[in-house]
Amino acid sequence: MIKICALQLATLSMSENRIDYYMKIAHDNGAKIVVLGEYTLNSFFTELKHMPSSITQKQSEHKMELMQNLAKKYDLHIIAPIIRQSNSEAGEIAWIKSCAHFSPSGVKFYDQTMLINYSHWNEDEFFLNAKIHESGKFEPLIFEVEGVKFGVCFGFEAHFDMVWQRFDHESVDCALIPTASTFESNLRWAELLKMRAFTHSAYIVRTNRIGEAKFGDMDFKFYGGSFLANPYGEIINELRDEEGALMCEIDPAIVREATEFWGFKANLENKGFA
Repeated sequence: MIKICALQLATLSMSENRIDYYMKIAHDNGAKIVVLGEYTLNSFFTELKHMPSSITQKQSEHKMELMQNLAKKYDLHIIAPIIRQSNSEAGEIAWIKSCAHFSPSGVKFYDQTMLINYSHWNEDEFFLNAKIHESGKFEPLIFEVEGVKFGVCFGFEAHFDMVWQRFDHESVDCALIPTASTFESNLRWAELLKMRAFTHSAYIVRTNRIGEAKFGDMDFKFYGGSFLANPYGEIINELRDEEGALMCEIDPAIVREATEFWGFKANLENKGFA
């Protein structure tokens, strides 16, 4: 059994007090892993568009140093989306949307492969990710803590089969999915991720942010709703729309039980698809 703490927060200020408070709660409750939602360490990308690059860079550098210090201080593995600086082909400052794994021993990054490209929400156009990824290659963030294997993907990526096929191939026990969901989509997200948990016999921890952001001339609210789904496709613990910490227990025995009972992975292996 291993505990995960999903922190449901709005974009954090530069002050260290609030996030230190929550990391201490996670540690004191026996959590080994903490997961933050998208755009918790950074401002939302529609706000980054109008923010001086120097401010964005300072925000990211400060938060990365802070997360690394907290991982060491509380002996935690912290999964947190972060915006990183790069350079465009024209030599201008550009941004990469990444997810960091801060551990007591260091930090690793995963750069998002599939980004939203809708007209009203076009991360694919804003970030440099599409130009740095090798076409057709998906290398997710996968790590192991106390014999339990975790896979990390961004919310939008959870829609794509390639993600789950890779998680199956790596025998992931629990998927950690930071999101920044709005537009009253909570029911759809719950159904999608319950289905993924069931058909792939894995736990899913979905951590959604709260707060507001501008879309054009309108303010939209991120509704929270962070939850834990078990390998039987059931939501067994969840938050509402307020700031808070969700403690999630991951039991590898339940993963093995569901895997053997439903036999989805065994069927793929028997037919040569795994």
